[in-house]
Amino acid sequence: MSFDSTMKFSNTMNRAEIEAMLEDCRSFAAAADLPAVATLLTGVAGMAAPDLGKRIMGCLEQLGGKDEYALLIDKLDMLLLNLPNLK
Repeated sequence: MSFDSTMKFSNTMNRAEIEAMLEDCRSFAAAADLPAVATLLTGVAGMAAPDLGKRIMGCLEQLGGKDEYALLIDKLDMLLLNLPNLK
């Protein structure tokens, strides 16, 4: 995930797309030395929407709205909006 890229917003993501973006977010968090966030995003494959929502909210709380993590925060927000699409 690069801060130089423009995020394509979607609210019609399917489970595969959601899980792929969660993995991108986990990788970014690990590379950015955010172990608490990376841990919350580990092992999420097949997880129910309410459980994923709790983990994503935990990540957002850890990030605290810091500008340097704006793209990661935006992606997590978008994932929250897509959780009702999980089947």
